Amino acid sequence: MDLQCFYFSDVLGITGVEDVPDISPRSLNIFGTDFRSATRVLLDDQDSPSWIMAGKTQIIAQVPDTLVDALITSVQVLSSDFTATVRSKLIFELGNDPRKITGLKAMMQTFLKILFTTPGTDAFAKKIGGGALQGLGKNFSAGSSQNLVSDFSISVRRAETQMIALQSRQLRLPDDEKLAAANVLGVTMDVANTSLLARVELIAQSGKMAITALEL
Repeated sequence: MDLQCFYFSDVLGITGVEDVPDISPRSLNIFGTDFRSATRVLLDDQDSPSWIMAGKTQIIAQVPDTLVDALITSVQVLSSDFTATVRSKLIFELGNDPRKITGLKAMMQTFLKILFTTPGTDAFAKKIGGGALQGLGKNFSAGSSQNLVSDFSISVRRAETQMIALQSRQLRLPDDEKLAAANVLGVTMDVANTSLLARVELIAQSGKMAITALEL
């Protein structure tokens, strides 16, 4: 049974953000196109401790204590829905009540587990692993960042080949969970923040497609 440890949510569109004047604790007015499916508000990747919907297009979110005096550079409103679009967000989390997943989510999770596995670390399959995390965390310069971008693309191709080979022996696996192709849509290195940004398209044998955005 494949339990869920990667969580996928749609990132809802935001049209504007401003501080709520004369209020304590510090809070933000967040404006968007439609927040009716919102379940989580992230401010600089930290959960807002409390937020309310002031209408279909407005959320008032409390700023975490650690960010009260900070310049907030990232605001995201996540949805309970998952449409496997370019605006989908991946979160790695081990919840208190992990559940079995199926379909596209299962395919995406399997691919990501292979992509992030370092070859030789799985005692039962030492050759399996895309090795996408091997180059991260090391010192690098702007000139060497292109090597990391190239290495990530190679890792995606390696994970794709391995997953297709492994699944070819799983005859009862639904086509929605079988990988047909993995394509790197874009990958860049943010040298200032020492992070790699990538978008990977996964196509199932059923023809359905999912796109995941990664920041490593």
